[in-house]
Amino acid sequence: MIELISIIVLTFATALIILGLVTIWLEQGRGRWQGVALTGVGLLTMVGYGFLGSRFSLELFGRLLIRVNLPALMATAFTYTAGVVIGAACALGLFLWATGRFYGRVERTIVVFVLIGVLVALAATFLAVVLSSP
Repeated sequence: MIELISIIVLTFATALIILGLVTIWLEQGRGRWQGVALTGVGLLTMVGYGFLGSRFSLELFGRLLIRVNLPALMATAFTYTAGVVIGAACALGLFLWATGRFYGRVERTIVVFVLIGVLVALAATFLAVVLSSP
């Protein structure tokens, strides 16, 4: 059960970060600050959850609060998330192309969305490995 909760939390945090960055890119003025807030909450969630399963948790609380292999679990979560996002993006792209609604802005948005997702996944995995190593 803890694996499922961990995957949900990590996927939620990743989605917040990606959506926040896309919001920052697409919005102006107050909308950009909402994107910053989304990204910040996602980062705090991911870092906090990574902390609870790291060696620093042992030093602060005297025990691990989350007893799972976070790097392996994060790799699994990111693999599943990437699979779902790529599958949905392919279906959406095919739908937009078939209906003639595939404009340049949608094209750029999808490319940026995928690139940001990959970068966030790599950064979070690196952070989990650093925090979980003895």
